[in-house]
Amino acid sequence: MKAGVPAVQIAVSRRGQIVYSEAFGVTDKESATAATPRSVQLVASITKQFTAAAILRLAERGALTLDDRIEKFLPELDTKGATITLRHLLTHTSGITAPPPNPQSQLTREQLITFLNGQPLAFTPGTDWSYSNFGYMLLGHVIESVTGSSFADFIHSELALPLGLLDTGVCGTNNLPVPDGYSFVQGTCIRKPAPNMSVPFAAGALCSTASDLARWSYLLANGRVLLPASYATMTTPTRLANDTVVGYGLGLYLPLSVVGHPAVYHDGLIAGFNSFLVYFPADDISVAVISNAFPLPMDTQSSLLIGLAVAKAALAAP
Repeated sequence: MKAGVPAVQIAVSRRGQIVYSEAFGVTDKESATAATPRSVQLVASITKQFTAAAILRLAERGALTLDDRIEKFLPELDTKGATITLRHLLTHTSGITAPPPNPQSQLTREQLITFLNGQPLAFTPGTDWSYSNFGYMLLGHVIESVTGSSFADFIHSELALPLGLLDTGVCGTNNLPVPDGYSFVQGTCIRKPAPNMSVPFAAGALCSTASDLARWSYLLANGRVLLPASYATMTTPTRLANDTVVGYGLGLYLPLSVVGHPAVYHDGLIAGFNSFLVYFPADDISVAVISNAFPLPMDTQSSLLIGLAVAKAALAAP
């Protein structure tokens, strides 16, 4: 707060119960609107674990398999003769990379696929790892093709509503706002208009609160979202064609440890917001932090570093 970051929201859950939930600062500097634990914020790439869970739920129903080729669902996508599966997209091993689109533009399925058809693959699918928002954007269109409903409606009806995550969903849908964040430019904090949600889409368009995210981590890990076998798949490190193991599963980073404890996590970075969500399975503790600023004046104000400090305190508590 001393650095001028407008708002920070923090939540901690233990065994599925929220034991700490607080917000500091303001969500709108111009109107001095105080941040509260229910101030809905854009969580960016934490969206990816919701998208991965949605794909796995469809796999549980037999609507698809992770090893289905992408053209089964998006036949207009040019795979350049390569075999690109849903698993490749989920694990960032598809080779699909490209310059980011204009965040304020409307990006339809047709426009996205036409754009990607004009881009070369960075590598043969399965042989390397490169973080790809485009892969998850395509997965959102797969969900829509399979279900016949919008990605936003599927997340709302299949995940958020049944789980009681009332402040979670695609920004601008189901009575959720499209919040503006802030960016630091040459040391000055300026308002950053929210992106058009068709751009981050299934890779980063979810809004939520820290307390909803902390509860989500617990529910996801404890059989309330997926069958145990599906969650095990989600939390299995990716193995490349040359047997190199990458510390990423399906929408989750899988480090050896976080602050000395086994953990799964994801962060989110988008102009105006940054977020961090970590779950410690052996301790049954999750920590979520959301801030309405990015880029930041210094890395020390990031949600990730705040989250690690909070995690140390939570893990040390009796």
